[in-house]
Amino acid sequence: MKENKKQPETPLVSPSLGGGAGEASTPSFEYCVAIRTVGKAGDKYIQELESLHRQTVKPKHIFVHLAEGFERPKKQVGMEEYIITPKGLVHQRAASLEGVDTEFLLILDDDVFFPDDAVERLHKALVEFDADCIAPDTFPNQEMSLKEKIVAYLANSVKPRKNDGWAIKIERNGTFSYNNHPEKHAVYPTQSAAGPAYLVKTDVFRAIHYEDEMFVDEFPPGTYGEDQLNFNKMYRNGFKVMLQYDAGIIHLDAGTNNVKQKTYEKLYYRAMSQYITWYRSCYHLKGNTNWEKMRCKWAYFWRFVLGALTRIGYSVITLSPKFIIAHIKGNIAARKYVKSEHYKKTPNFILK
Repeated sequence: MKENKKQPETPLVSPSLGGGAGEASTPSFEYCVAIRTVGKAGDKYIQELESLHRQTVKPKHIFVHLAEGFERPKKQVGMEEYIITPKGLVHQRAASLEGVDTEFLLILDDDVFFPDDAVERLHKALVEFDADCIAPDTFPNQEMSLKEKIVAYLANSVKPRKNDGWAIKIERNGTFSYNNHPEKHAVYPTQSAAGPAYLVKTDVFRAIHYEDEMFVDEFPPGTYGEDQLNFNKMYRNGFKVMLQYDAGIIHLDAGTNNVKQKTYEKLYYRAMSQYITWYRSCYHLKGNTNWEKMRCKWAYFWRFVLGALTRIGYSVITLSPKFIIAHIKGNIAARKYVKSEHYKKTPNFILK
């Protein structure tokens, strides 16, 4: 397994990155913005565009990758240029490079609000820590209630960690652990992040060949969390990714899903995606030793067992067997999928 070339020794905190607008020095950098959308975010999309136009460092250009078959938003805020792109989370994200001629690229969903100096501060942190990519903490796991944290662990093996100087770590079982006590305005190295917004060096995003992950778009929308593949691919291939806490950047559409309202189909494909993500980004890595593969297998086995016990509980409480059936059948289907000739054509997660 290829390790990231830059490992932190102590927690990284930059007091100069905190506070409000007007504190950061005037920078000299250019960036383009790439937004993926299906044109249905409404006022949240307009809020995003307006906040981008208020930035202390304004974007050179805004490219909006609108999925095929969807209507373009009627309101034009400023410089945004629409590009019709095949529908799909990865298809639209991978297209972010189209037309970009700047060193930095701000990649966004269509429902993110930025304080006036947010991009300037992201760039300042990226330069200060010699990083290749930086994301704001738009889903603060550490702020979940105790009940939510317990459910996250029982259902998905997502767990908190003490402050060890990292933001998010990807575990051998394919899930993640998060820093439960980050310092105020901290900027920590990370192995993954939430994907609504991040600033990345254009050449770095080009180098990870995100288009290789387009198999994700074979799954129904909302069933495959592709953000982990995006950031972890950068990390696994030696690039330095940072996460900025308390940046003031808000994911306007963030929310939690009611598990009782999930259909069997979504539960099934979600189970498939968990296995495939583990297999692709943890187990089947170029350079993994047999010993490391065995450790990954055992880790995933215990994650599967814990998840199964939790889903049996859901099924009993709701008088519906869909939770445990989808969990088992989804994992079985995923094992077959990664052995298929179709999937084997996908290049390894490690590119060199």
